[in-house]
Amino acid sequence: MNKRPGKTKQQASAQELSRQLTEAYLQDARTAHEQGKYVAYTTAVSPVELFVAHDVIPVYPENHAAACLTKRMGTELSLAMEKKGYTSHLCAYARSDLGYRITGRSATGGIPDPAFLLACNAQCFTLTKWFEVLSRKYRAPLFVFDTPQWIRDPGARKEIVKYCVRQLRELVAALEELTGKRYDYDRLAEVMACSREASLLYRRFLDMAAYKPSPISIFDVLIHMAIIVYLRGTPQCVDYYQTLCDEVQAKADQGIGAVKNERFRLYWENLPIWFKFRDHFNLLKAYGANILTSLYVHAWCYEFDTTKDPLETLAENYCAVFSNRTLEERAAMTLDLFQRYSLNGSLMFVNRSCKAVSFAVYALKEIITEKTGTPALIFESDMGDPRFYSETQIRTRIEAFLETLQSREAEKG
Repeated sequence: MNKRPGKTKQQASAQELSRQLTEAYLQDARTAHEQGKYVAYTTAVSPVELFVAHDVIPVYPENHAAACLTKRMGTELSLAMEKKGYTSHLCAYARSDLGYRITGRSATGGIPDPAFLLACNAQCFTLTKWFEVLSRKYRAPLFVFDTPQWIRDPGARKEIVKYCVRQLRELVAALEELTGKRYDYDRLAEVMACSREASLLYRRFLDMAAYKPSPISIFDVLIHMAIIVYLRGTPQCVDYYQTLCDEVQAKADQGIGAVKNERFRLYWENLPIWFKFRDHFNLLKAYGANILTSLYVHAWCYEFDTTKDPLETLAENYCAVFSNRTLEERAAMTLDLFQRYSLNGSLMFVNRSCKAVSFAVYALKEIITEKTGTPALIFESDMGDPRFYSETQIRTRIEAFLETLQSREAEKG
């Protein structure tokens, strides 16, 4: 996808543009072989710019898994995987994806097979093992981009960047060997410029949650963030977020809120529960509550410095994702969101599928409630498997939490 979508007399809406871009991207991936291109599986947080600049099409098993989970296929796909001896305690993304490999069942028609795999462990340790399984299945080479925890010490960070830059050079060499084509660093500079611009626009979109009422909810963000994941580094991605920002700004200027009569502005901790997407939005809306943000959706707000060596700024950004930070830094990042968006409560999800993000939820809750004085609800479930979701219990607890917020508001009023 090297050309931008053609302009029409009437500019396409962001929703329509998203559909067009997604269809074109999937078509490119499915016909890569005919085009003399390669498909590489990679993780949602990874230096995908290196692929884009080398005409390797990145495909994301996580994105495909999320689409299947949203369509409530999680249990079916997990059961198929479990019959092969895998445990139900694995990540729902991995369970869904491996179940798809067994059954061929998909919400999107499936994804093409890989010629190469890149796993970045800044997100979690499960991804590497999951990609090892896929590497064996397709007899395709796997490259692991190892990202040590992004601790605060400046000296340590310098050494981490050096270590990661060395790995990225090795990755470039591996891509040259795969394709038989010399790497073009001038092309990489162009890709980095697009990634930088798209990331800034994506951040601008997220920051529109600061308006009162907010013209967006986290449910909007979770839909619109797909493009920054799988089209990062392309001019189409820049066009898309410019269109989206213009649309949302127009709503903000007219005072149109995502939730009518917005009263409560909430933070969400962890990944979404994909199969309860619409139900949760409707429940919260009935109380005038709007979930505005989370650290998860901010993971793609990269700050690429195009004056630096591209490999250096790639290393710095992909090491710094929130899931690769200390508890103290995660808390500081969360408190910053509370201040920027005037949040007054938290829903904190302990996700049995995602140990890397969930390990600190209880400690994080204590820090946030102490520093902000706002109430928080913690509940446990699974982001993709309804077998581990207690409808009555969770709904009752969320309703009780919202009623607590109402009581606090009445006392203040």
